[in-house]
Amino acid sequence: MTFFNDLHSFLEQRLEDVIRANPQLELNLLLMELDDQERQTQDLYLKLQQEVHECEQQILNLVSDIRRWRDRIQTATAAHRPDLVKVAQQREAQLRQRGQELWTQRLNALNQLPATEQLLAKIRDRRQELQRRVPRASTPPPSPPPFTGSNSPSDPLEAEFHRLELQTALEELKRSMGL
Repeated sequence: MTFFNDLHSFLEQRLEDVIRANPQLELNLLLMELDDQERQTQDLYLKLQQEVHECEQQILNLVSDIRRWRDRIQTATAAHRPDLVKVAQQREAQLRQRGQELWTQRLNALNQLPATEQLLAKIRDRRQELQRRVPRASTPPPSPPPFTGSNSPSDPLEAEFHRLELQTALEELKRSMGL
């Protein structure tokens, strides 16, 4: 195994040397990293929006459940059934507690949305800044796809293509180095 570790270390060192010797390549790698960060931040933003929406739906469902139990409390009270009143009040209290938890979860997600939007804007600004530094003769990597949410890091197809693209770039770099 030490041979492979040594080979891996050697290749990493050679790769770093080539990158330092080619600022253009370094800029392109930075652009690729920014694209990955942008995709991850977009995924986070979509996840937060989905969480807010799901919490709101669950809260609406709880409201109707709470009303139903409040009506049951009144029915049990009118029927002089204190045993049922007590159980129904406990159920209503549990539903209200769950509603408070969902409300807090919703607020936390809502509070994270502006910071995520700001991070996206910073990443995009940084990418534009780097693209201005890339010489016109070269073609910068394409911008990430629009904000669709289909580039989930948990998507196995997306992950496989990402590995393939990285492997291809590494092999091309090795060929250009003569290794």
